[in-house]
Amino acid sequence: MIAYAPPVDDFKFILHEVLRIGEIDDLPSFRELDAGTVDAIIDALGQFAAEVVAPANEAGDRQGCRLEADGVVTAAGFAGAYQGFAEGGWASLTARPEDGGQGLPHIFLNIRDEMFGGANLAFAMGPAPASGFYEILKRHASDAIRRTYIPNVVSGRWAVAMSLTEPQCGSALGLIRTRAEPVGDGSHRITGTKMFNSWGDHDMAENIVHLVLARLPDAPSGTRGISLFLVPKFLPDASGRPGERNGFSVGSVEQKMGIHGSPTCVTNFDGATGYLVGAPNQGLPSMFIMMNAVRLATGVMATGMADATYRHALAYSRERIAGRSPSGAKYPDLPGDPIIVHPDVRRMLMTMRAFSEGARLLCLWVGLEIERSKSHEDAQARERSDAFVSLLTPVVKSFLSDKAFEMIDLALQCFGGHGYIRENGVEQYLRDERMLRLGEGTSGIQAMDLLGRKVLGDNGEELNRFFGLIRQFADEASVSPRLGAVLPPLRAAVDRMERLTQEMAPLWRSDPDEVGAASNDYLGMLGHVSLAFMWAKLAHAAGRLLDAGEADARLDGKIATAEFYMARILPEIFALEARIRAGASTLMRISDDAF
Repeated sequence: MIAYAPPVDDFKFILHEVLRIGEIDDLPSFRELDAGTVDAIIDALGQFAAEVVAPANEAGDRQGCRLEADGVVTAAGFAGAYQGFAEGGWASLTARPEDGGQGLPHIFLNIRDEMFGGANLAFAMGPAPASGFYEILKRHASDAIRRTYIPNVVSGRWAVAMSLTEPQCGSALGLIRTRAEPVGDGSHRITGTKMFNSWGDHDMAENIVHLVLARLPDAPSGTRGISLFLVPKFLPDASGRPGERNGFSVGSVEQKMGIHGSPTCVTNFDGATGYLVGAPNQGLPSMFIMMNAVRLATGVMATGMADATYRHALAYSRERIAGRSPSGAKYPDLPGDPIIVHPDVRRMLMTMRAFSEGARLLCLWVGLEIERSKSHEDAQARERSDAFVSLLTPVVKSFLSDKAFEMIDLALQCFGGHGYIRENGVEQYLRDERMLRLGEGTSGIQAMDLLGRKVLGDNGEELNRFFGLIRQFADEASVSPRLGAVLPPLRAAVDRMERLTQEMAPLWRSDPDEVGAASNDYLGMLGHVSLAFMWAKLAHAAGRLLDAGEADARLDGKIATAEFYMARILPEIFALEARIRAGASTLMRISDDAF
């Protein structure tokens, strides 16, 4: 199986040399951070991911979870890993100090989730919703709920789960049927069945707290009639400890293609005691706080999986002896050359590297904007950052999870037939990652959200601001002669996408089918432009260090990888644009009966 190697050096390079967090003085959470503390956190997270989280990955895949009379029992190593997670303070990284948290910037949550995703996705999915859960309680819960639940969630003693989907509806949440009947004492009786409930029950924490979407008796139909309720597995007693079992049970645990270690539950609420969070019939906007946090975490975890398999494939390609290089023996003292000398193997390795490192920076960069949206002292700055995060959330969730699957497939290809064998571990990553393309809204739904709501919804205002930011960076970085093969393709890609958007917008506004036909390819274009921007930033930082006299082959490798991305990956936008311009008729012309 894969021995996880955390990318601690790359995280440090990005934070110190690209994002230059030591120079950030407009965010309170950065003011007390010094480079030594940052590096110590990254090192400790990497050690915990490699030595505690990763070793449980194989057992999770092969043993899975089992449902017993008292609930779900997890695979060997999971409960111990979670205990270490909570005791080590990894659950409380970004929560506010007054709530028992460490008050660290959001980027450390990105680092944690990427490492956990690369080490053991099934485990990583358990803690992932907690930060969004915490924000919902902070913003919308009553004081009584906050006092009881926030300290336990922040500490990790109590785990959390989202209870949204029902058997008759997936993303169409307006069709939910779960009922909430007022009791008279401020609580409600929750009755209904939920499915696809990730980590809906388990034995890792002493309590599990669900946020459940349900309808009040007089609720209007559709999404306007959905309320949000907090429903614990065990009702807290007078001392605030888990007491009586609530009216909650697990009907079954789904048998899945991957993430066998993560219990995906059908959960039944049989008159369970629940507490309204926020205003009646306003549950969906509140739940989107948590959903969007998990969507971003999805892209982060996908990046970690792509990076883990890239490093595994790289090690194998250096060791695997096969035929000689097409241009002659490179290692004449060996019976054959390592396969890394072959151009096609290098194509795959370079593609994986270009994606993983570019995606890592994108996630951290968006994480920095999340921090600004929460804690910047200027209200307008918070609003700008929030709008920026909203624009790029579909890209992080969908583009990164889609491309990560392709990268893992390339890693498997580097292994040849050995990649198809279970003991080498890559095939598990391929099966596990596939879920990330489905969860929290499929790629198609994310793409429709991007084009229909985020781009057309504000007449491209936020998109144009993003493009302006890229152009400003390119202008400022153009003084570096090392970026001569990097900046022109980036500028051209931005110009091309801006022109496409302007020309197609009238058609998209007049015909919803045109939006549906174009959206997935449009998201792909913006994803490529975003990663190209990230690689320009990485190359610029590397060039600055080289100009300062640092002699490190890894720095030159950053610039070479940026050039590779611009020359061999970014041109994919040409095909995406051609498909967009082909229009909806190529999809809709054929009748339903003709399929």
